[in-house]
Amino acid sequence: MNKLAYLLILTAFTSCKTRQHTQEALIQDCPEEKIVNKIPGPPVKGESEKIYYIYQGKKVSPKQFDQEWLEKNCEIKETVVY
Repeated sequence: MNKLAYLLILTAFTSCKTRQHTQEALIQDCPEEKIVNKIPGPPVKGESEKIYYIYQGKKVSPKQFDQEWLEKNCEIKETVVY
C-alpha cells in the first residue's frame, strides 16, 4: 500500500510540474503583426494553419503565444491576405 501511495504522490507532483512548465513556455511578448490567410482552399503545402504571427522577424504559430496575455497587453496590426 505504501508503494501505491508513493506512486500516486509522485504522479501528481510530476503532472502539476508539467502543466506549470507548459504555461511558462508560452510567449508573453507582443508580436509585430498577425497574418490571416483568407485565400480559398487548403493551407499552402507545409503549413497547417491559416493564421500566424510575425515575431522577431519570423513566422510563429499562435499556439506558441499566451493568448490571454496578448489580448490584455498588445495592439497587434492585423493583415488579411486574399
